[in-house]
Order: sequence, then structure tokens, then C-alpha cells
Amino acid sequence: MLKRLAIVSSGLNSPLSSALEFAKQAKSLGYEVRLFAPNFSAELIAHFGLDHCEFPMPCLDAFAPLLSHEELQALSPKDRLDAAIKALGADEFAEALSRFQPDAVFVDCELHAHIIVGLSLGLPVLQFSNMFLSPPSSRAPPLNKRIYPKVGLRGSRVGVSLLWISFLLWKLKKALRNKLKYPGAEYSTVLLELARRYDVPIAKKLRLVCWQMPWTYKIPTVLFVPQAVDLPTRPYRDFWYLGSMILQDRPEKPYDRAKVARFCSAKNEGGRIFVGFGSMMKPKGDLLANLWIVARRNPDWTFLFAAGKNWEDISSLDVPPNVDVVAWVPQQQVLEHADLAIMHGGTGGFLEAVEAATPMLLYPHVNDQEGSAARAVFHGIGRAGRRTDTADQIEADIRSLLTNPKYKTNCEKMQSACHREKATRDLADFLERVTNPKGG
Repeated sequence: MLKRLAIVSSGLNSPLSSALEFAKQAKSLGYEVRLFAPNFSAELIAHFGLDHCEFPMPCLDAFAPLLSHEELQALSPKDRLDAAIKALGADEFAEALSRFQPDAVFVDCELHAHIIVGLSLGLPVLQFSNMFLSPPSSRAPPLNKRIYPKVGLRGSRVGVSLLWISFLLWKLKKALRNKLKYPGAEYSTVLLELARRYDVPIAKKLRLVCWQMPWTYKIPTVLFVPQAVDLPTRPYRDFWYLGSMILQDRPEKPYDRAKVARFCSAKNEGGRIFVGFGSMMKPKGDLLANLWIVARRNPDWTFLFAAGKNWEDISSLDVPPNVDVVAWVPQQQVLEHADLAIMHGGTGGFLEAVEAATPMLLYPHVNDQEGSAARAVFHGIGRAGRRTDTADQIEADIRSLLTNPKYKTNCEKMQSACHREKATRDLADFLERVTNPKGG
């Protein structure tokens, strides 16, 4: 009988993509795999021929109430708690998981209720993430902070340590305020009650000193990132880096093949620059306007912009002659040909650039993007700017990345390190160990 793996995903684009690639690889090794994810993930999961069990969209904001304002006003504290626990969908998930009877459960680290349910069933439960969830240390700042280790006072060991203290105090203050603001429906309170009702000794499982909100768990943790790209911190004993899980053979969207081919085959001496902010790039933003200025100043640079869903009428844009704008690109293919990638630093695109050995200019905006920028700067595989940078500053950063050979050299070294790391970490052996813990 095939061993069974349950993979539980929030359905959000980047973590779902990593989970799908992991699921595909596990299935190719002979495991029966079932994806538990919200219904809006169904089409993509079906594309890869994977089994899917739907559940409602989970709450991912640890500081938001689990009930509406009207429910908070109408219900008593006890009824609020009951309603909030019901909103987590734990009972339905427990039934679905019990029916499948997996040999191991991999749960997105942000799905706290689903982790608790898995633990209650006595199953091997592992939390996973495609972000750099480095343990707190004086060399690894919180993932959402713009701090570059070894750069300036803030990047010193003392500076990073003080930042961690400040960040953890902020988390505590936020949690205490929410307990008063949303009594009976505050996220951590509801999770603790859920654990009590499911008879999970949660106090022994919590790891409070961490970047994650409101906490993480002292359970095996799988990171779909290469350790070589992480900052030099000591991982916990139950951490596994499985390397980049970049989704292969993803369904293509309609795109201008001629423009993409022109960019990939360009022979100009200036450089090919791919700009991909996805849905976060606005057609009238200051950063974009400054990039237009830079492009006009440097006609020997060839630009390809992936516009994303916010650009409804690309044809109406007044773009420089050395710029092509397309609605979508096969990003992995384009990065293989680009001399530079300008991106926001989301982990998915960041790792694709690492795998392609393409230097990066990152303009981080939220959460893990700041962490990607810190790692790019630390390893010398890119630079990081701000969305308020002037055209002169942007131009200087681009020129440095295109002309200073150290960036490309560092990228090639990092690419090789990631490949060596991947070759030494056998997925089949890992899965055998986690599905057969007594014999592992």
C-alpha cells in the first residue's frame, strides 16, 4: 500500500506553488498525495493531476478578529469563543484528515488551527514554509525588517539584537491590545482554546521567540529554500532545508511571444533588464516613472516589463523605444537570458533569479521581501533600493550591477552552492524518515 502524504496549503500563490512542486516530486517517488487547500486553488491543483480536498479560506492575519463587528457586539464572551472556534473550520478539517489517514501531514506554517488538528490526531505533523524563517540571532534580523547584517550600526550584532527585542515587544503589545479589543475572538486566545478542546498540550509546543505571528511550533519544520542563500544563523535541530521548490510546467497565460523572444535574443552590449513586480506594479507609480526616465537615458539597455494584472491597457502607455511591456512572461525562461532582474523580492521570484544566477535590484515592500533584500545584499548577489529612489540613484544601481563583475560572479557561485546542496539532500530519504519515524 502506498504511503500517504497530506499537504495543507493556504492557497496563496507563492506558498501554494512551492507546495505543489513538493507534492509533484513526492508523487513521482510513489507517494499518494492529497492537497488540502481552499477551493480557489482547485484549477491549478487539477492541472497537475493532484488529488484535492477543499476547505474554506483560513484566517491568515494573526491580529484580526475571527468574527465580524456585528457578531462581536451581539454575542456573549462564551458564545463569541464558540463561534470563533467554529469559524476556524477545525472539525470539518479533522474529519477530512481522518478519512484520508495520512502517514505524515505537511501544514503551511501560517495555518495554526490545522497544525493543532494534525497534532490532536497523533500524526507526524511538519510545518512548512517557502520563506526564510531563520531562528532569531544577532546575524539574522526579523524577516520583515530592512536591515542588512554587517552593514552599519543597525546591521551590527548589537543592532540586530536590539531590533529583535523591539520587534518581540511590539508583538506582545499588539497581542495584549487585541485581547482587550476583541475579547473571546482574538486569534491567540481562540487557538489556545482550540488546543484545549482537542486535547493538545500546546504550552509544550509553542515557540514564542520567532518572527511568525503569533508564534510558531516546536515541531519538525521544512523550508522550501536553500540554506546556502540564508543568513549565517544556526537552525533548530528539527529544521530541514529542502532547497528551492520552484513550480515547473506551470500553466501558461496568453503573452506576447514576439516581445519575449526579442528580449531573450537581444545582442546589444548594454544589457537586458527584466522588470517584474507582478500585480504590485502600478502604471502610474513614481518608481515606474523613474524607470522610464532611466530607460530613455540609456538606449543601449533593453528592458522587458511584466505588467501584471493592474495594467488594463498596455497599448496606451507612452514607453521608451528600448522598452517592451507585456502582460505576462514565462519568468524562469526570461531570467535565464536577463543580465539583471528588477523585482520586489518575494521569495518565489527571488529564488528563481538565484537559480538563474541573475543579479537583482530589489525594491521590497512587505514581509518576506525585506528578508530577500537582506540576503541579496549580504551575499553580494544584488542591491536593494527604495521606492522613493530618484532616477539618478536607480540608474547608478543598475549600472553598478551591470558593469561590476563581482555581482555576476557571486550569483554563479551561489547558483553552484544551491545545486550542490540540492544534490546532497535526498527527498526520497527524507520522506522515508518522516513517514517511518520509528524506523528512521
